[in-house]
Amino acid sequence: MESRKTNIFVSLGLHIIGFLLCIVPPAVCTLMYFPLWRDLGYESCIAGGTALLLALCIIPLYKMIRRGLITFSSYLMWLVLFLLFFTLSRIAEQMTVISLVGFVGNLLGAVCFHFAKKAKGVKEQ
Repeated sequence: MESRKTNIFVSLGLHIIGFLLCIVPPAVCTLMYFPLWRDLGYESCIAGGTALLLALCIIPLYKMIRRGLITFSSYLMWLVLFLLFFTLSRIAEQMTVISLVGFVGNLLGAVCFHFAKKAKGVKEQ
């Protein structure tokens, strides 16, 4: 009977560790790259609402570029692609690191969940 009680506590502990490993590392890494509040002297981060408003403000520019792309001028298409990927390259590098941390954390969490099932006595399907 004591073994069964111990297995339940081990299983519960492994589940908690698994959830923490799945959630905390990616969240911390995300906040390191995209902090909620950041003070850099004269520089400041753009809040989500501001980014949404800026996206709405850029709609006329988007429409102008779209009209220009209808003519399929290759130099204009290459310019738009360059500007798009140049802008997104920093975000892609940050998301690569965040994705790696999320993968490792979730992999370790899955191992904890596996051992929690074994400790609890649940058969794998």
